Amino acid sequence: MDFSWTKVALLVSISCMPFSSFGADAAQKPKATMTEAEELQLLKKQLILLNQQLQMQQRAINQMAQKVLSKEAQLKQGTAVTTVAKQPQASQSQQQSIERAPQQSTKIASSNASAQTAAQPSVKKEPERSRSTEDVLQEAHNVFDRKLTIEPSLTYSYYGRKDLVLRGFLALDAIFLGNLNLDRIRSNTVQLDLTTRYTLNDSWQFEMAMPFVYRMNKYESVGEGNSSQLYESADVEGAQIGDMSVAAYYRIMTEGDGWPDWVWNVRVRMPTGEDPFGINLESSESGNLTYPDQIATGAGVWGISTGFSLAKTYDPAIVFFNLNYGTFLSEEYGDLSGLPGLSPGEIDLGDYIDYSLGLAFAVSERMSIGMSFNQRFFTKTRQKPLGGQWQDIARTDTNTANLGLGATLALTENFSMVTSIGAGLTEDSPDYQISLRFPYRF
Repeated sequence: MDFSWTKVALLVSISCMPFSSFGADAAQKPKATMTEAEELQLLKKQLILLNQQLQMQQRAINQMAQKVLSKEAQLKQGTAVTTVAKQPQASQSQQQSIERAPQQSTKIASSNASAQTAAQPSVKKEPERSRSTEDVLQEAHNVFDRKLTIEPSLTYSYYGRKDLVLRGFLALDAIFLGNLNLDRIRSNTVQLDLTTRYTLNDSWQFEMAMPFVYRMNKYESVGEGNSSQLYESADVEGAQIGDMSVAAYYRIMTEGDGWPDWVWNVRVRMPTGEDPFGINLESSESGNLTYPDQIATGAGVWGISTGFSLAKTYDPAIVFFNLNYGTFLSEEYGDLSGLPGLSPGEIDLGDYIDYSLGLAFAVSERMSIGMSFNQRFFTKTRQKPLGGQWQDIARTDTNTANLGLGATLALTENFSMVTSIGAGLTEDSPDYQISLRFPYRF
């Protein structure tokens, strides 16, 4: 009896046990026997579930952000048009920053891309030509990127020369018998030029120059009163327009990496100044000093020259070279000498060849300095008296050389100042020369 009641009580207690214990035991039993592959599949399912929940939250955040942005746009409708125009761009950037999903793979890819960008070498752009470099090229060469240039200039030059004149003969190869004269000429010249350059296109440029010349000459000679210590002197001065000229420039080749800028030129010089032929000569009371009574400001004949110029930029340095050949056309005059009476005939001033080379440095955006050397060789002047033959005139084949230093300063965007000083290296050259130029470019 007792056994049966005990059995019934046991059955009732077992039936009253919670089913969760059986579920837990059932779950623990498969888990204990779960393989690694099944565990990986379970983790993937949990990751997918969490990702879906994250996307749902992200969409909710985006919807909330849209509501916030729309409210801000409504509040700012009364602001300026520029502020309203900039607002959508800011909204888009904010929206894009909000919509970025915080994924680890995206962060790694972006970090790798930034590392590659930092590792790449930076590419330097070729520096633009500075203003001072352009000014140097305009003075020593040509610049074709300015439509119109007007350049007034002022030049002062000084020339002094002494000649020892011997009128007599040597006795016993040591004693001079005759007259000894020491003649001296000092010339001061001030020249005002107005030059205009017009650029037609990238290849053609035209130029016209009109000079105005003022010259003051002083002539001196030893021998006043038959004294070897007193000088006779005379001053002659005059001012008049000089010889005008026109020129054309053609760019043969534009500067590149391996070649210079190459420009060909041709110039025509017109005899608009006072010619030096037929000027009367005057003498002092003693007859030791002879001097002209007026000053010549031109050559008196037409002249033509042609040549080319090369320029290469090695920023900040510029190297240039010019070579020109010129000739003068022969001309007939009713009087070629200043002696009493007429001496008609034909005059030929001859030919010349000159070259120049130089180097300039752009020390800053607006300033540059440079140096140059120029040399010119003249052939002899010839004259042909009426009915006679051509005759060479002595001491007319000259050689002039000049060494110059200069600086260029850009005062404004279109206005510059160019200064230069030159020293003569031969007796046929001016002793020194100073010039100021003020180009204004449109």
